[in-house]
Amino acid sequence: MGNPSNRPARLSRRLAAIVALSIVLSVSTASAEELKPITRETPAYPYGALARGVEGSVLLEYTVDERGRVVAPRVIHATPPGVFDRAALNALSRWRYEPNGSAPTTMKVKLTFRR
Repeated sequence: MGNPSNRPARLSRRLAAIVALSIVLSVSTASAEELKPITRETPAYPYGALARGVEGSVLLEYTVDERGRVVAPRVIHATPPGVFDRAALNALSRWRYEPNGSAPTTMKVKLTFRR
């Protein structure tokens, strides 16, 4: 398989072609419909899960503050538990919305990891 030190680099180049991430948004409040995303970072597929062919999803709940930043993200449900949680939380914490100056809004999102 070649030089083992090159495997992660080759694998990461292939990720763009083989990993599909579907984002299903479900909004928990009416005012959340007014929020416009500016940045949505795609989660990194955990290397161990990819190498083992594991797929799954993470349902997260989070609040968007008046500045458009994601605060207090938390995992509500994950399948399989503990495999994709960290990647999903790390990516979600970098999402940004257009600031609207209104009260903080609670939202939910399901991130699905597929090879």
